[in-house]
Amino acid sequence: MCAIVLSIFNYIKSKSASSRLIKEGVLAILHNKIYTQGKEYIEQGHISLEDMKDFEYLYDAYHNLGGNGTGTEIYERVKNLSIR
Repeated sequence: MCAIVLSIFNYIKSKSASSRLIKEGVLAILHNKIYTQGKEYIEQGHISLEDMKDFEYLYDAYHNLGGNGTGTEIYERVKNLSIR
């Protein structure tokens, strides 16, 4: 019986670690995309409405996963650009 409980515990532990790694990977990809696209928009000095909606969608997912201040700083700068 102990072996079964230990086996179940180890299975749950490994699934939890996998989920954490997947979350961290997705967060890293979203951060990279926000940084890369945000830099382009900031350099051109404006953003289209469609691009802003897409950028907000990326940022919302990033923020909801617990993204840090770097992505937020870029998002705020892009949000203040003129929309064309």
